[in-house]
Amino acid sequence: MRKIKKKRYILLLIITALVLLPIYAFWIEPNLFVVTHHRLNPEISSNQNSLKIVQISDLHLKKFNDRAQRIAEQVNKLQPDIVVFTGDSIDKAEQLDGYDRFLSLLDRQTAKYAILGNWEYKARVNLELLSKIYATYNCRLLVNESALYKQGDRNLLITGIDDLVSQPNLIKSLQNINSNPNHLLLAHSPAYVDTFSADELQMLSAYKPKYMLTGHTHGGQLSFFGFAPVLPPRSGNYVSGWYQANSISVYVSRGLGVSVLPIRIGAVPEIGYFEWVLKS
Repeated sequence: MRKIKKKRYILLLIITALVLLPIYAFWIEPNLFVVTHHRLNPEISSNQNSLKIVQISDLHLKKFNDRAQRIAEQVNKLQPDIVVFTGDSIDKAEQLDGYDRFLSLLDRQTAKYAILGNWEYKARVNLELLSKIYATYNCRLLVNESALYKQGDRNLLITGIDDLVSQPNLIKSLQNINSNPNHLLLAHSPAYVDTFSADELQMLSAYKPKYMLTGHTHGGQLSFFGFAPVLPPRSGNYVSGWYQANSISVYVSRGLGVSVLPIRIGAVPEIGYFEWVLKS
């Protein structure tokens, strides 16, 4: 009799799990988001003022909704000096209006920099219009370009690389640009770090960028104790978190949205928050 009751109990647990798992995967985790905190240049004294950077990646905005508003509110609460958008911001060209509304909620005084992901190309977004929308909200779209952000007597060189589905060009990005001890790369797909040509590697050796912020993978969207059975093309061997490649510390964001399948398990969406004590 006890064995029968035990089997029934186990069966009930299995059925309950099978019912609850889809609910969690389709409706709960995709709508969550957390803030992950990262301290850069930890060897420098924390007594110095740090530059605060927020990373928004893979928003995949399908329409402006309450969640998009909550994300914008959270970004403002973090009071960053810089916000960077590392691609796949929208899924469809007709969602530019919704994305415009999202950007309008962010503090306009905050400096912002953006790059393109594969979905901006796949959705055939009007890139000229997107660039104008970004400019309206104090954001510069970097497509194989670099920009200098100044913080007092220190500054940060930000290099934005085009996505791998297009024509990423590090050499063009740094043409006529002086090297800087504080150098940040932005690239949508983490696999980009494995594609450098001999000339690009030589340039990396000269410029010595220390960090690269990426996204694209969504942490696999389905991740079981760190193992992601399926990753999008051009992810390489990167899933989420920190990696070291070609002398660069690469951060792969889990991003905020979903694509293809509207589910997430074990890959909670994130806003990245980075504190960087700049070198003189």
